[in-house]
Amino acid sequence: MADVLNFKCPCCGAALGFSGKTGEMTCEYCGASFTMEQAKAAQEAEAVDAASSDMTWTTTEQLMIRDENGKLTGYKCPSCAAEMVADENTAATECPYCGNQAIIPQSFDGMYKPEVVIPFALDKNEAKGKLKDFTKGKKLLPKSFTEGNRIEDITGLYVPFWLYSCHASGSVSYEGVKKKNWSDANFEYTKSDYYNVMRSGDMDFQRIPVNAATQMDDATMDSLEPFDYSKAVAYDAAYFSGYLANRYDIEEKDAQPKANGRVENTFKEKIKDTVKGYNEVSERSDAIQLSNAKAEYAMLPVWMMTTNFNNEKYTFGINGQTGKLVGSLPVDMGLYWKYFGIASLISLVITELLCLIIGAELGIMFVAFLVSLLIGFLYVSSLKSSMNTIKMQTGAKQYFVDGSFKPGRSEDIFTYSKTDKREKPKNNNS
Repeated sequence: MADVLNFKCPCCGAALGFSGKTGEMTCEYCGASFTMEQAKAAQEAEAVDAASSDMTWTTTEQLMIRDENGKLTGYKCPSCAAEMVADENTAATECPYCGNQAIIPQSFDGMYKPEVVIPFALDKNEAKGKLKDFTKGKKLLPKSFTEGNRIEDITGLYVPFWLYSCHASGSVSYEGVKKKNWSDANFEYTKSDYYNVMRSGDMDFQRIPVNAATQMDDATMDSLEPFDYSKAVAYDAAYFSGYLANRYDIEEKDAQPKANGRVENTFKEKIKDTVKGYNEVSERSDAIQLSNAKAEYAMLPVWMMTTNFNNEKYTFGINGQTGKLVGSLPVDMGLYWKYFGIASLISLVITELLCLIIGAELGIMFVAFLVSLLIGFLYVSSLKSSMNTIKMQTGAKQYFVDGSFKPGRSEDIFTYSKTDKREKPKNNNS
């Protein structure tokens, strides 16, 4: 029978957690470090000693808490017997009372066993420091957010992802327009030649990630990309020690549409780049096929941080490998209007001076005033957009395999021409 795993420090008995920085199991109380093999050996030795003096096993099933319908609702802490909230997808958890870290390895048995894991490389203190770096240069951020801010909670967890790789081939057809302009004494002419444009090609994509946990926000998980897959290792439950982990609850077939959409969008972007020499290009249809498609099940490291400001919670995600932080910051509307006024005033002064120099009419000066307001609005809009770095990914450029694009058939067929004639405006001074 499979037990709940608890890696304990052989020196002091406290819980051991995996440190991505050292690649070892580390005790946060006495500071001792052990290789994963040493920690496992110590655990096995403890189990042997316990078995020699007590023939009663504490199994995972005995620690499970189920409701009247048999649905899993929690676990009993094997250390203090306190109840921990959990469900069927929980694979690693932490007791809120004694801090004991428990790994339920059979949660990853069979089809739930990850193929690869990217270990944490960023520790908790480093993760906390990322919020300070993130707020630097944010002109619309309330000053009290950083001065009085307190991180309410920070949790390291392994998030399940599906990683999609494939070879994409196909074609895209467009309508291309070539334009030629000329004029005579009375009219201006535009001749438009229309073409049926077809392009095809082949390309490869490698490990496009798609979130496989319903409780994690898709846009936040997308925004944490990319991860460095060269640091991926084979699954071992010991990597989860000190972190939370849930197995996937989004089936691979249900995650496919998002991966397909990202492949399709990038495929069409790459193909469109080969269409040259037209004034206008519009897509008409596409036919894309995938082959050598492969989906891998991976666990990727994420820190989730929550902070409280003005009685509102703000949540941030941190890539546990690269340290990239994403989230949404509060906006001080007083600062918003201040910077709007400053930008508008500066642009107004510049445009009005130019109007005076060239002797512009009153109507032109009024237009210059409106332009200055537009410039001010665009400026504060850019400042505001920098306050929120969470964005859903719709393409797969980062996962396009360099050098894999092979252009195929290229065909441009002339279809028809159309000439537009416009009368020249009359010159009232003549």
